[in-house]
Amino acid sequence: MAGPVSMLHCACFPEAPWNSLTITEIMDITGFFGRIAWVDGMPAGFALALDLLKECEILSLGVLPERRREGVGSALLDSVCSEGRARGAECIVLEVAVDNSAALALYVGRGFMPVGYRRNYYQHVSRRSGDALVLQRALADLTIQP
Repeated sequence: MAGPVSMLHCACFPEAPWNSLTITEIMDITGFFGRIAWVDGMPAGFALALDLLKECEILSLGVLPERRREGVGSALLDSVCSEGRARGAECIVLEVAVDNSAALALYVGRGFMPVGYRRNYYQHVSRRSGDALVLQRALADLTIQP
């Protein structure tokens, strides 16, 4: 499964793709869970997450460029949040580039709030800024939006 997920990651994040070995190492971490979104029988996106007991962390969530703004990211995010809640986590966290307005809109729209800041988190990315916001969402009151 690591090969196909690595190919998705590369297509979603060509400036910093994760190879199959990296994906395999992540999948081997205790508490790993993930999702692949399918549209018309084809993979459209993915989410990789860790169950850290009281907290879950989304390590990476990506949607193929041609499938963005179709609800794929929202569906993946909702699914991972639901899984986290089912596993007993109280909250879910992630990092997002400060200049990634589309991802920020998705996360804030789903109830994530800034709780931290990481300077130069994305050192390998050719963005205006490599800084990231740490976002968190409580899961106790989770309601999945349509």
